[in-house]
Amino acid sequence: MAVKTVAIGITLSLLLMLAGYAWLRESRAPAPQPSAWTDEPQRAALSPAEEAYAAALWQIHAQVKQDAVRMTFAGLYYKMGEIDRAGVKRRVAPLLSGFIQAQDRTRRLSPPGSMLKFHDEYLHAIRLYVDASREMLRITEDADEGHLRNAQGKTQQASELLLKVGDVLWPGEYKPN
Repeated sequence: MAVKTVAIGITLSLLLMLAGYAWLRESRAPAPQPSAWTDEPQRAALSPAEEAYAAALWQIHAQVKQDAVRMTFAGLYYKMGEIDRAGVKRRVAPLLSGFIQAQDRTRRLSPPGSMLKFHDEYLHAIRLYVDASREMLRITEDADEGHLRNAQGKTQQASELLLKVGDVLWPGEYKPN
C-alpha cells in the first residue's frame, strides 16, 4: 500500500510541476501578433436604408457584371478570329441595350445620403460600359482594332469603379484576379 501511495504522490507532483511549467512559460510568451484579418478596421454595419439600397442595386449589379464579361469575351473572340465583325455586332448590341437599361434602373433608385457618392460612381461605371459598347460596335463599321483598345480602357475603368463600390456595399463579393 505504501508503494502505491508513493507512486500516486510522485505522479501528482510531476503533473503539478508540468502544469506550473506550462503556466509559467505561457505567461512569459509574447502576445500573439494580430493577423492580417484583424489589422483592418472594423466596418460599421449598413443602416436599414443603406442595406435596402445595396440589395436593390445588387439586382442590377449581377446583370452588369455578367454583361461586362460577355462584352470582354466578344472582343477576345473577334481578336482570336473566332467571330467576325457581324458576330461582334450580334453579341455586343444586346449588351449595349442591357447597359442602358441598367443605367435607367440605377437612376431610378433613391440612395440614402450616405450612398450618393457610391451611387454616382456606379452610374459613372455603367456610362463607361455604355461608351465601351458603342466603341466596340464601331469595329463593325471600319474594322479598326483601335476601337477594341479604346473599349478595353473604358471597361477597365468601369471594372475598377465597380470593385470600389462593391467593397463598400458587398464586402464579401467574389473578386476575380
